[in-house]
Amino acid sequence: MNIIIIGCGKTGSRLANALDERGYDVAVVDGNEEKFSMLSDDFSGLEVCGDVTDIDVLRNAGCESANMAFVVTGKDTVNVMVAQTLNIEFGLSEVYLRVLDPSREAVFRKFGLKTVCPTRLESDIFFNLATEDSNEIDSISIGGNSVNFVMRKPEKRELGRSVDEIPNLEDKMLFAVKKKNTGELMLCSHDHITIDDGDMLIFAMI
Repeated sequence: MNIIIIGCGKTGSRLANALDERGYDVAVVDGNEEKFSMLSDDFSGLEVCGDVTDIDVLRNAGCESANMAFVVTGKDTVNVMVAQTLNIEFGLSEVYLRVLDPSREAVFRKFGLKTVCPTRLESDIFFNLATEDSNEIDSISIGGNSVNFVMRKPEKRELGRSVDEIPNLEDKMLFAVKKKNTGELMLCSHDHITIDDGDMLIFAMI
């Protein structure tokens, strides 16, 4: 399967690394060449630097033969523009875009766009964590698919390590850490989180 990822920030690079490890053909597009340094040293996919809204740049990334695309730049307007281009110009129907502003999500969906809103998702998860006594956290539905969350104590070998050093497994990925001392919930997109004794690890599973 050929997958295009637009945006090589924390989300895009993490997704690209995980898919590449699973053997998918992955192409990553970003306007800032320095962002590609976030890809793993073993990344074997295609890296395309250029304006992500430019049709020729998207064509060079292989959008004409892609099966699926994820548009995850840091700007909602850019994500919508690129998603529409992929839909209309390249006939790609399996396009998922990140929308940071929850108020825009419903509007974009009315136009047939498949959106994921991390702001709403994080808020729902944190609410569940605040009100749920069990380590089993209710699943959250995203576009008809369910994401389940489970919380556990870190293993001894994980103590003192950064979240970036915890490998993603086939069935789950580390999503957040609940710190023992402060009770603070920290997303793994933070630059550096060290796992301490007494912390709780929160994993996401599809």
